[in-house]
Amino acid sequence: MTKVSIIGAGTAGCIFAHALLKSDKGFEVTIYSDRTPEDWLDNVPPTGTAALYPETIDIERGLGMDHWSQDMHEMHGVLLDFKPTIDGDQKIVVAGRFGERAGGAIDMRMRVHRWLHDFEDMGGKLIIEAVSAARADEIAAQSDLTVLAAGKGELSRLIARDEKRSVYNRPQRKLAMYIVEGMDEGRWDDRADFNPVKFNFYGDTGEYFWVPFTHKSGKYTWCALFEPKPGGKMDIFDDCKTAQDAVDAGNSFIKEHAPWEWDVVKTGKPVEGDPFCWLKGQFPPTVRHAYGMLPCGKPIMPLGDTAITFDPIGGQGGNCAQRNAKFVSDMVIGRGDAPFDAYWMQQVMDAFWGWHGQAAYSFNNILLEPLTEAGQIMLGAAANNRSFADKHFIGNFTKPKDFFPYMTDVEAALSVAGPYLPQQAAE
Repeated sequence: MTKVSIIGAGTAGCIFAHALLKSDKGFEVTIYSDRTPEDWLDNVPPTGTAALYPETIDIERGLGMDHWSQDMHEMHGVLLDFKPTIDGDQKIVVAGRFGERAGGAIDMRMRVHRWLHDFEDMGGKLIIEAVSAARADEIAAQSDLTVLAAGKGELSRLIARDEKRSVYNRPQRKLAMYIVEGMDEGRWDDRADFNPVKFNFYGDTGEYFWVPFTHKSGKYTWCALFEPKPGGKMDIFDDCKTAQDAVDAGNSFIKEHAPWEWDVVKTGKPVEGDPFCWLKGQFPPTVRHAYGMLPCGKPIMPLGDTAITFDPIGGQGGNCAQRNAKFVSDMVIGRGDAPFDAYWMQQVMDAFWGWHGQAAYSFNNILLEPLTEAGQIMLGAAANNRSFADKHFIGNFTKPKDFFPYMTDVEAALSVAGPYLPQQAAE
């Protein structure tokens, strides 16, 4: 029986494990987690918003892991207020849907809690252990395949950063997130005919989002994510010590710099009974190599966020991680009796990079920089025409390959966006 070890118990690790156990190939699967299922549910922050597109939820549904989407707080698209400068008068508004079906941000804590219990019920082995680098070497020595789905501390050094594919070597934004209840249930109904991710973009200062959030308590909640550029007017969260501190800081910014939504958000308060409903931090967007070689002579393979780490700005991280977990599981299942060697791992990473990873990473990074001329053309057409926004701009967040070459090539952008631009812009 093929022995597979998974170090890390987040959503990617769980999806990978479930996919292997539900195949007919007879895998022996072990997950190493530094938290019990109950710890995951009750004693940690959600680690991020993880807004999932319908196609990504389909992965969970196909594996029998979707127990929440029928009741989730749905998100249907994006309502964007774009200001080139925070103190300027110019503002561009774009509204568009992802597609016909709804996505949603579903609290990963309750998902992982349920999935770990189900994993054990299916015959998987769950070991509660904070794995060190030395211990990872011991695990790999006794396994046919070892994947790393957690990359903090010394574990992050087991697989090197891919210098050719990674763009940044330092964080591009600071991050602050909090989840609130009690917001106006009318939301932005007067501005969008759907339940949006509310996106506010300031070209010189940073970005923030409001995401419909399915909290583990079942309460009607929203998740706010602020992405300040260091030193800018949004960079106000460093001294926050509590969720209420973060909410107060966020509200002060919104009241002054986004007055168009103050009445919607001013009644929000941290979710009662959830002391972990907020977090702050920063990290560099990173692509890792397809494997790292361990002292035992065996390779260890990155999975999910460990393989490609995204800034949250473009909503690609959680979606790419789950797609990666399913893609790699399919490759493992199809491998048969052949070895899971370094050559195979490189082939899998290259295939995933070409299929989805490169486009998702490139699009996401475009949003971290001043908008390209081609991007400005696409944004202008989306602001001017709702059908264009649905089909060619907001609609492409779920399939980032379709953003190219239009976000990087002016002629390509004009070829698709020209008829939808205001006349003076088209000329």
